[in-house]
Amino acid sequence: MFRVPGQRTPHYALLRTLPLSLNPRQRIYRFLSTGNIAPFADVEFLTGGGTLERTDSGITRVYEGLPPYMSFAAPSGFLGRQLAHTAALEHAFPTSLKDWNDDHRVAFLFTQGVNLPGNLVFGDAPLQRELDLLRLPGSEADEKLDYYYGISQQLKNAAYGSSAGGEQPKFLWVGQDTGHVIVKFARIGSRMAELLPLEHLALNSLADVGVPAVKTQLFMHKEFVFLEVVRFDRVGDKGRVGMLSAGAIDDEFFGMRDTWPEFAARCVTAGYLNKQDAEHVGVMAAFSELIGNTDRHFENISMLIGEDGEYLGIAPAYDILPMRYASIGGGVDPELVPIEPKVGTIGAVPSVWKRAAAAADKFWSAVANTELAAPIPRSIRELAMRNREVARDFAAPLLPA
Repeated sequence: MFRVPGQRTPHYALLRTLPLSLNPRQRIYRFLSTGNIAPFADVEFLTGGGTLERTDSGITRVYEGLPPYMSFAAPSGFLGRQLAHTAALEHAFPTSLKDWNDDHRVAFLFTQGVNLPGNLVFGDAPLQRELDLLRLPGSEADEKLDYYYGISQQLKNAAYGSSAGGEQPKFLWVGQDTGHVIVKFARIGSRMAELLPLEHLALNSLADVGVPAVKTQLFMHKEFVFLEVVRFDRVGDKGRVGMLSAGAIDDEFFGMRDTWPEFAARCVTAGYLNKQDAEHVGVMAAFSELIGNTDRHFENISMLIGEDGEYLGIAPAYDILPMRYASIGGGVDPELVPIEPKVGTIGAVPSVWKRAAAAADKFWSAVANTELAAPIPRSIRELAMRNREVARDFAAPLLPA
């Protein structure tokens, strides 16, 4: 029996049976920015697929399925397929992530969910594993690239289901020189190896016009190109910050999943973002048009969450690069033809296009002229000069008079 605020009538529900004989009553913890750990909520999983959440502040919520923070933390993408494969070897889990249901996600999070995005820890067993990990030193800086190479060798030989077109292989790492990072990698000579330097330059270009963006470092070692991406949900060695993807937020409150600018406008109206954050999102979208970033789904932007549970604003930009040219699977690479930018739902907002155009101009100039740790082929450098002119011509009437 439980009561929902604002309703006088009590509610009744049955607890459901979960895989691995997992107790349907569980506790969730959270890391604070200081590295300390505190209770977050008690949850009960109900027959019919619902979830009951009770917080220490006395608020009770009922979700029809999983809470958005739980759906967000569950395995997905390239990293998720590796986790699903390992879970299937140890327990009665489907080998393909596509076949997982909410019960599988719950069982995974509350038994094996460690070092997840954001700051939540699901259950006592993962909490102990997190504490064990905190005592481990980060990797030595001078041995880092050899470690990266070893992990990439292991992952390239793993066939854990078909990869979505353009999806980038990656792994997590903690180093004494880097802190917590996500490491993307690609074999030298592949189209994705040619695009990783462009991701590095694109994020730097956004930062130069005042849009917060993740910090990256580029390396080439033996047969691979590596891109280190600093995790914005980590603070120092032990602290963490809460986060949710735009997809998780939109699914919970709006159910639209249309475009980044429209999502930002809804969040401003609802009081989740301020106008400056919405402009940052607009610049990210406009810049994406000017560099050919066609992969603007709702997992590629996120929002930060404070320790009081309130939204802190838009997270630093990440995963922004010219995905127009990314491999589409089966060894097929798109032609290196000029970009075709559109206004879309960004609209004619001079302040947005001014910053986006400046960032795009800097970006294409850097692609054409900058020497990096990983090479940019001549064909892409020549394309960059053509794209620079296309971006300039397109943006010109949208700039301030």
